[in-house]
Amino acid sequence: MNTAEFLIGPTVLVVVLGLLLIAARWASTPLRALPRGIPLGHDFGLLVPVAIVDTPAEVTLAQAVLCTQGIRSTWAMAMTPLHIDASGNILSRPRHRRHVLVFGVDAARATHTLHPPRGGQLPYA
Repeated sequence: MNTAEFLIGPTVLVVVLGLLLIAARWASTPLRALPRGIPLGHDFGLLVPVAIVDTPAEVTLAQAVLCTQGIRSTWAMAMTPLHIDASGNILSRPRHRRHVLVFGVDAARATHTLHPPRGGQLPYA
C-alpha cells in the first residue's frame, strides 16, 4: 500500500461529510422568508391582538368587558423580548404576558372598548 491509498479514504470521508452538512443546511431553511414587519410567532390567523396584559386576572377582566359589548375573545401567551442597550446592559428580561385576541371585524370596537380616548376611565382598571 502506498500513501495515496491512505489519503483517499479520509479525503472521501471529509467530502461526504461536507456534502451531508450542506444538504442538511439546505433542507432546514424555510421555504419562504417572512415579510418585513411580521415578527416570528405572532400570527394568530383570523384573530387580532387588541391588548397585552400581565396576569390571568387582567385577562379575565378584559374578556368580561368585551363580553358585555358582545365581543367574543380569547387569549394567547406573549413573550416579551430581551432589551439590551448599546453597552450590553440588560434593560428588561423576557417575561410571559398574555395577548387578548378578537376577530378582525371586532378589532376596532374592542380596542376602543379596552383603550378609551385620553382622559377616559379604563373599564377594567
